[in-house]
Amino acid sequence: MPKCKVQALLLCEKVARAQDGKVSLEGLFDSIIVPRSSGDVKTFFVYYRVVVLEPCTVALKVIDPEGNETPENYWRDSIARLGPRQAVWPLSSDLFTMRGPYGLELMQENEDSGPISLAEMRLTVAESDE
Repeated sequence: MPKCKVQALLLCEKVARAQDGKVSLEGLFDSIIVPRSSGDVKTFFVYYRVVVLEPCTVALKVIDPEGNETPENYWRDSIARLGPRQAVWPLSSDLFTMRGPYGLELMQENEDSGPISLAEMRLTVAESDE
């Protein structure tokens, strides 16, 4: 049974966090256009917001177009406080070397049973026409 409920799972180009905890997201997207030649690596961000019902660990896994997890280790947060929580994880464009649809899955990790999927999204990687 999920120990938290997902309210948002978004990809964006920039994040600003104020001292009061307010997060501003800029440049929301669902696809990456890569140049034909390898260029500079870009950083972008995964933002999530959950309502925690019981202490839990929230993790992200990235699945490439062939179904492999990339990288093998996920991003994860252990959350002890109940109520609404939000976080931002950086991702690097060099993780997305293959063209096609990637899966991003927000999960709850459990010690006593397997992981529970909380939310999934698709990220399409396409080649530039230039």
